[in-house]
Amino acid sequence: MASSELVDITTACSRRGYLTTVGVVVDVLPPYRTKGSSACVTFTLKDCHFDGASWYGGLKIKYFNDRMDALPPVQRNDVVLLRNVRINMFNDKPTGVASQHDTVPWAILRSDSDPSSTPEIYTGPTPFSLQPPEKRAALTLLEGVATTAPATVTQPARKEAVPQQRSQVVQASMTTSPPSRGLPLQLIQDLQPGPFVQILGQVVKMSTLDSEKCFLHLTDYTSNESLTDIRKDGEDEMGTEGDNYDYLSRKRKNWPGPWGKMTIQVVLWEPHATFARGHVKEGQLVLLTYTRIKPGNYSGLEAVVHQDKRYPNKIHIQLISNDDNRATELMERRKEYWKIHGKPSEDPKKTAKKKKNEQKKKKEKTEEGQKPLSLPAPGKINKSDYILSGASHINTIPGGISYQLPFQNVCYRPSQVRVVDFFPPKLEDFTVQVPVTSTAAAGDDGHGPTSTPRMEWEWRFCLLVEGTEPLISNQARAQMKLFVTGGEAVHLLNLDPDE
Repeated sequence: MASSELVDITTACSRRGYLTTVGVVVDVLPPYRTKGSSACVTFTLKDCHFDGASWYGGLKIKYFNDRMDALPPVQRNDVVLLRNVRINMFNDKPTGVASQHDTVPWAILRSDSDPSSTPEIYTGPTPFSLQPPEKRAALTLLEGVATTAPATVTQPARKEAVPQQRSQVVQASMTTSPPSRGLPLQLIQDLQPGPFVQILGQVVKMSTLDSEKCFLHLTDYTSNESLTDIRKDGEDEMGTEGDNYDYLSRKRKNWPGPWGKMTIQVVLWEPHATFARGHVKEGQLVLLTYTRIKPGNYSGLEAVVHQDKRYPNKIHIQLISNDDNRATELMERRKEYWKIHGKPSEDPKKTAKKKKNEQKKKKEKTEEGQKPLSLPAPGKINKSDYILSGASHINTIPGGISYQLPFQNVCYRPSQVRVVDFFPPKLEDFTVQVPVTSTAAAGDDGHGPTSTPRMEWEWRFCLLVEGTEPLISNQARAQMKLFVTGGEAVHLLNLDPDE
């Protein structure tokens, strides 16, 4: 039964089951679709220890729902109230789980830029009113967040971009508004080795084969002279490919574009690499919030996202939708670029697969004038009484006891077993004498044929066998008793009992 008592985050982490709690969002991941039918958003709530790592003293929440619009649209520094959320242990850490089958009402309190204004309250999935204790606790946390929030980081003025020919690049002419918090957001055209920055761009190519890191090729459709010049396939080139003095460009096979010095390689280390493998796809917009720019290993510049030493579990990658305000200028530059250079190139692997499927469909089509093959006549369908009256097995064991085994429609396959014991304990007792009735010819006295019993030797023994498959340590093997007699024993031993 769900608990209606409001508890703090520390108490919620120590309990199991359903409860109601409230806290401040200190970390949030973008919503995503699971492999099933539901959507999910993950965030962390705290009501103390705000100076520590997000996982220290925090309660991670995973909220599932079949409808994306039913998920709580949480942001950092929001105060979130959750009713009847279930607390479980996941990876030895307390986690609140709101499944798509549970009814978990949520309320979000968000402070306004004007401190004198009333905070906005959002509720869902269905609207409801907060109880007085819930509202008091949420407003107290919201006031604490407002008094401890850091000042907004201002972005320095950007240098004028190096003029480029219109046929090569579309230059950004408008300044990019910085995010409310964090490092300065820079365009690729302004990147140079130095301090940490934020980069917003589109994923052109992605490589996830490395087990320790992930590679992204990012562009925002601005040009930087320090980047590698990428040319289209088939363009004439001279000299040595990809020299360090930038006399020549480096070719990249099946590159979808954009071409030129507009793409920077990004190296993602853990835990960002795992997040990118599961959530980032080619063509998506991403925001890198903690990126260091350094000279590349071979030529040009390279962006690197390492693990945050202060917040080891924090992910510095955010998925950005195409209609986000921060992506407006990027999408305009993208539109202008492809207006000049034509449509973006399709992935050659997908194109080849599409052509292969089309050719396969053409082969399957019946040629004009070809007669379809006649189907074979349907097989005879047996009635149920024929099956129920099938053959059965009558077996006789020593002592004259007979029993009948029911008919079984089974398929046997040869198995490799190991003999661990046998009975009788003496091998010479594996055979017994059984009477065999033989019919003699008519005698001289004119009487009919007479039956005279005759004794013959027959195999009759029992084996205890077990399997030979590999087992986990300290696990016993399954054993089975086999009763072997008659022709089966001759086939097994390849020896007649008379011998």
